[in-house]
Amino acid sequence: MAVTLTVAQLLTALRMGDTTEETAEATRLLAYATEAITQYAPDAPDATANEAAVRLAGYLYDAPFAARGATYAAALINSGAASALAPYREQRGGAVQEAE
Repeated sequence: MAVTLTVAQLLTALRMGDTTEETAEATRLLAYATEAITQYAPDAPDATANEAAVRLAGYLYDAPFAARGATYAAALINSGAASALAPYREQRGGAVQEAE
């Protein structure tokens, strides 16, 4: 499964126009969102991955470049995309050696 959202669909979802500049911005945001979502939850269904991409791209589009605190660093969480993808994220961790 993967992000199947198109640039045109993202432009509509974010209520952006279709100028050359806005299309270039949406293309950049969609590429980043697709990569981030693929790494975070590669097995998420298309519909969920697409909604997460809209949320992440929208958050990044509206965020200032000089964010306060961890606002930008936590874009996946703050946008709500991480919550949508959580059921499809493989949790890893635990003991790295056998208990004695």
